[in-house]
Amino acid sequence: MAISQFKISKLLTFYDITKKVMLPVEILGHIPMPQGQHFVDLQVEDSTEQAWTLRYYTRPNGNRPNPVFTTGWLQFVEAKGLKDGDKLILSGQQVRDADGEVKTVFGIQVTRPSKITYQGEPVYLDVENFP
Repeated sequence: MAISQFKISKLLTFYDITKKVMLPVEILGHIPMPQGQHFVDLQVEDSTEQAWTLRYYTRPNGNRPNPVFTTGWLQFVEAKGLKDGDKLILSGQQVRDADGEVKTVFGIQVTRPSKITYQGEPVYLDVENFP
């Protein structure tokens, strides 16, 4: 039974695919951070149901937390062959497990503009569909 969900996207830049991905600040309200910590290793599942561990990090001090994925991100980029201009889609859904406990399941998908257009705009397809 789904309780609540979110979906946030951004276009990837050269920096995002060569260093670390700068996440939209809207994500701050959706990924819980343990008290006194500034990172958490997040389990995410891609569109092929493969699990990935990505370190979600925010600045420990200052007025701008600047959320990013660090450890694990470049391995994901390499495995998926990500490019500048691809669209990253992060999602989360709270579900009840068999014991009735609420947990958040996180998803990650990356799409790329194809040569197909609809009403003059490129149609984005999952990167899994590209060689």
